[in-house]
Amino acid sequence: MNGKHAIYRVYQALCAGMLSLFPAGRQTLVQGDGCITRIPELLKTHGIKGVQVITTPGTIRRGTVAPLLAQCEDAGIRTVLYTGVSPDPTVAEVDAAAECFFVSGCEAILAIGGGSVIDCAKVAGARTVRRDLPVRKMSGMLKIHKKLPLLLAVPTTAGTGSEVTLAAVITDETCNYKHAVMDYCLIPRYAFLDPGLSCSLPPDMTAYSGMDAMTHAVEAYCNRFCSPKMKAHAMKAVSLIGANLLTAYREPANKAARMNMLTGSYEAGIAFTNAYVGYVHAIAHGIGGLYHVPHGEANAILLPKVLAAYGSAVYEPLARLEREVRAAWGKPEREVRTSVAEDGSREETDAVLAEAFIERIRRMNRSMGIPEQLAMLRKEDVPELAARALKEGNPNYPVPVIWEEEQMRAFLMEQVPK
Repeated sequence: MNGKHAIYRVYQALCAGMLSLFPAGRQTLVQGDGCITRIPELLKTHGIKGVQVITTPGTIRRGTVAPLLAQCEDAGIRTVLYTGVSPDPTVAEVDAAAECFFVSGCEAILAIGGGSVIDCAKVAGARTVRRDLPVRKMSGMLKIHKKLPLLLAVPTTAGTGSEVTLAAVITDETCNYKHAVMDYCLIPRYAFLDPGLSCSLPPDMTAYSGMDAMTHAVEAYCNRFCSPKMKAHAMKAVSLIGANLLTAYREPANKAARMNMLTGSYEAGIAFTNAYVGYVHAIAHGIGGLYHVPHGEANAILLPKVLAAYGSAVYEPLARLEREVRAAWGKPEREVRTSVAEDGSREETDAVLAEAFIERIRRMNRSMGIPEQLAMLRKEDVPELAARALKEGNPNYPVPVIWEEEQMRAFLMEQVPK
């Protein structure tokens, strides 16, 4: 380990040790079919008379929130819609949502949608209390330092875990750069996991969001300094997602599978809020910024490739995951390679088990029609993508193996279509 890497590890260890000292806030989790009907009464208990509802035009068209809006109005709570959220929420959209909050005189924010909607709502809430701090200056760790208005998050996808995390990703549309904003005040005060809201999710979005959650859990589990408690959250997430994602993909109306996916995404969110993600996410953010590829799709393609590139550094954690998930997912479809022990018996080494787990991820991607390659990746973009990934990842992410520019560029060059 060179001197710079040693400094990175010391920094990461200190961050891990300090996590328990920060006030993460008390979040209340509400879950179950139809649980969003409890929102109006909850708002009344907080004395809220006007709530800004941040969502998308598609959610409005599908009628997903119409009954809830009517219930709020019946309870004497004024609702103000903001639907200007794109799949990659931009700085302009965040600022517009914050201005809408001020002009309408709202007192709380209710985010109903996927990770893009919730991320937009979180940073818009931050802008309402930090009008002096533009989004680009919020980028990074712990830049906001101020309590947000009451924020309620209702995910309609099982993927980002944004309803429980301290992170939000906002795109600067002027330069296609994704800002990762991270602060404990961004964790919503309430999270509602209602499986009925995700039943209308198209199959491709189910696949992408599910693999996003899987990536959160696996990266957190493999990272250095991940505590036993966070490993337990990540392990639970991997088991739930692996056992239910294909069912949710093939049977969209299966509420049991949808509930398990929401729970898995939530558990993964807890894990990576405390143990962080890694180079899969760092690279995927750059891919999404430059090529506008869905974040979950980029993660899904990159996850097995980055895990394989880490090599022996992840054999042990991946082997533990493989042993655990066999109970939830079943044995591998084909028998994995074994080695011969000194006593002549066959054994599955950590390396063998790690490869079996990576192969599970590849098969899951194939089963949902997710491509194996980043077809859009261009050779001339590799230097910029490498720089963005390293700026985000080093020294912030306690990855299993620290890459410098040479390794990052080499990895990306291997992904360029031949």
